[in-house]
Amino acid sequence: MATRIVVEWTRVTLRVALSEGSGARWRLRAVHSQPLPVPAAAGEALRTLLKTTKTSGAAVIGVIPREQVITRLVKFPSTDAAEVGPMVELYAKAQLPYPREQTVVDFHILRQEEGFSTVAVIACQRELVDRHLAVLREAGLGPGLLTLSSWGVLGWYRQLQSGPERPAVTEPVLVINVDDARTDLVLIHQDRLLLSRSIGQGAAEWAAAGEAAELLALEVERSRTAVQKDLPGVEVRSLVLTGMGNLSAWAEQLAQRLGLPATAIESKRPLEGWVGPMTTPVSPVVVGGLACSSTDRLLNLNPPEVRQQVHHRVQVRELSMVSVLAVGVLVLGAGALALQGFRERRMADRLEQALMQIEPAARAVQEKTRSAQLVTELLDKRRRFAAALSGVMGATPADVTLESLTFEGPRRELVLRGTAGSTQTVLDYIAQLEQLEGIGAVQLKYATRRSGLAGERADFELIMSQEDAS
Repeated sequence: MATRIVVEWTRVTLRVALSEGSGARWRLRAVHSQPLPVPAAAGEALRTLLKTTKTSGAAVIGVIPREQVITRLVKFPSTDAAEVGPMVELYAKAQLPYPREQTVVDFHILRQEEGFSTVAVIACQRELVDRHLAVLREAGLGPGLLTLSSWGVLGWYRQLQSGPERPAVTEPVLVINVDDARTDLVLIHQDRLLLSRSIGQGAAEWAAAGEAAELLALEVERSRTAVQKDLPGVEVRSLVLTGMGNLSAWAEQLAQRLGLPATAIESKRPLEGWVGPMTTPVSPVVVGGLACSSTDRLLNLNPPEVRQQVHHRVQVRELSMVSVLAVGVLVLGAGALALQGFRERRMADRLEQALMQIEPAARAVQEKTRSAQLVTELLDKRRRFAAALSGVMGATPADVTLESLTFEGPRRELVLRGTAGSTQTVLDYIAQLEQLEGIGAVQLKYATRRSGLAGERADFELIMSQEDAS
């Protein structure tokens, strides 16, 4: 049975959840928490906590607070996920406030109708992602998956709805998770996360204000306003309050102030079967919800190279497992099984190291190939221009004098100015130029007759357009 570890830290506490299972079936086994003197000490505190926890070979999920990312709801003209992905990438490059290379982006589809997809685009600064990964590495944990705290609330709600004591709530439901230093508000409908917000205030701060219900009611109203603006036709129909604090009293006051059904639910209720120690009181909603969620349904804020590394690691692990099972079937009961399994694992480790070494070289080759293609295109354009220029010179008769020739690069046009014996000579000259290879069209901008000592002449200006390369 596979194991999983979920790591989350706020500005005051560190918490870790452990679960066992596979696929979509995971069971929470333990939740640990301890004080965190300063956020910068998260790596050292995590390493100390893991010394008493069996995490060898466990899959890792790191949590990024919802308030540290930006979300945009965008409508794209397609319902094909393969088409929506490139559209999201183009939107991220053009519309996000951060440079694309300094941003990690993922998205999830909220709804699809009439050929359009309403998509939530989530962006996080690369520097923030790298800091979270550095903390995990400092604690000795390999790369796994980075996701948002709001998706942990969604996972908790899914466990609540699949439990034996399913509460009677009307969707769309706004789940409010009050933690020690943060409050997440997550709108959920038909097993989908529609909208989420996060506030940097926890249970103690709400209670210290003396008017916790009133302040929470204001935040609920802000969420309802955001829903009306971004998701027309969607309304919050009920509230679920969980986490820490005087939940029952707050839920009752919220129901009275907002006119919405409000239910207070103990945070441990859908997370049965786990033990502490939780030396510091925290809400287990986020880490517990993620510990019991299927990873293929989670938002992924890993950088592309880390995603590739994780993918390689999974492939190697699966290859190793298949190899060991195959050997076990063939030589079950034989003493060679253990030796063969060891060899398979060692080969898998070597293969993974080789893949990690090859990947930078492959990227370098790809970049060089792109550079070569750009140089080839540039040389090809110059060759075609030279060929066109040579053709013009060869097609110019003796009674036509060229005074200037200008190349307009952006418009891919040649501008010729000169004089000819007559207007008819100019027209005949145009006919000859149109026969040249690489010339698309020749436009006469003007032709003016004038008289001089040498007789009558015609001044002219021609604009020649180059054909597109085949």
